[in-house]
Amino acid sequence: MNLGIENEYQEFKEGLGQLDKGLKSIVAMLNKHGQGTVYYGVKDDGNVCGISIGKNTLMDIRNRIRDKIEPRIYADIQELIDETNRKYIKVFARGYDIPYSFDGRYYIRNVSADEHASNEILRRMLSTSDSDILRQKSSPNQNPTFNSLFAILAGNGIHPSATREFYSNYGLINRNGKFNMNAYLLSDRNSISLKVITFEGTDKSVMSKRTEYGGKCLLISISEVMQFFETINIMKVNLNNTIREELPLFDFPSFREAWINACLHNDWKNEVAPSIYLFDDRIEIVSYGGLPFSLSKEGFYQGTSVPVNKSLLTIFMAAKYAEQSGHGIPTIVEKYGKEVFSFDDGMLKVTIPLAFDRPDVATRKNIVLYKNGLTENQKKVYDALSHDGNLSLQNVADKVGISLGATKKICAKLQNLGILERVGSRKKGQWITK
Repeated sequence: MNLGIENEYQEFKEGLGQLDKGLKSIVAMLNKHGQGTVYYGVKDDGNVCGISIGKNTLMDIRNRIRDKIEPRIYADIQELIDETNRKYIKVFARGYDIPYSFDGRYYIRNVSADEHASNEILRRMLSTSDSDILRQKSSPNQNPTFNSLFAILAGNGIHPSATREFYSNYGLINRNGKFNMNAYLLSDRNSISLKVITFEGTDKSVMSKRTEYGGKCLLISISEVMQFFETINIMKVNLNNTIREELPLFDFPSFREAWINACLHNDWKNEVAPSIYLFDDRIEIVSYGGLPFSLSKEGFYQGTSVPVNKSLLTIFMAAKYAEQSGHGIPTIVEKYGKEVFSFDDGMLKVTIPLAFDRPDVATRKNIVLYKNGLTENQKKVYDALSHDGNLSLQNVADKVGISLGATKKICAKLQNLGILERVGSRKKGQWITK
């Protein structure tokens, strides 16, 4: 069996002893044409000679690709058999996030040879790279619906239609005509979940609530998160001065810009969503992927716009969720300073301080103070009801070793302090401690 000739799209290697050379050729072809194929067990003239393939051979090749080629590619690796039962392997890869490197070195395909890429060629590759991974990566669901997205766009004067032309214009299909990750994120049903996690205190030792917004059009989930934070952004009125002053818990425009940016510029290719962590004293908005290669921190703070997901930005702008004016980051910097941003391990975190205690936090802190100020007998009654809220007051009195009348007075006191509550009727209800 003959597979043709080596060219700028395919390479032949006789055995797996040339595994790395073949993978280097894939990198060179990706950098030149965005795709490439290498056959192992095939002679230079295209004739299949066959190789021995063990049970772990394909996985070994996959692992070698993972360890040596950057950025990550996901190759199609197949074991094939020709008409004479000789086995050979086909490794095919497609990718547009150029430049790709093998073992830290860059190559470019020239006819059937792999040449080192010069600095000039590298600069040209970087400047022309289609790094919009969301647009090129296929959606796991090729039968999506877009009712929510269409409704949002229609509300902004855009008349969407379920046509290939519309999907192409708004970056929802890739080069192969398949629905891409943009389409998946914006479809009515997906597996993407935006998490808001609330902790008690100022660290992550005690989680009190976890809410997930997702499984639907990303724009809807983003809005639901913003609605939640609008509800908790209460105002505190300062009457100490002659002029009435209203102080919000946090600056909502800054929060909105940070949250929209986190969702827009997140590295979505692995379907890892941004998250928000709510502490007693701050809000942390975390997204993944860090800064674009060509954007410095100073340029970032000044509002230089280098969109990571260019096609997703098109949708955000059409839906009036974002604009390309670059004023978002300067808005946050002006309000809170550069120190609210941190860049660690491929993550971008924005920390927005809270101006005062939320009502639930203030209540919790007061309860702690009240508990610390209880008398010995009050603590005993409280502990007894904490262990068993179904106890009668007589049972509590007997356990503590005080009179029933004294127990009733203590319970009334604990209720007034807000750390004890009676739920249900006098006979069938129970005591709840806080």
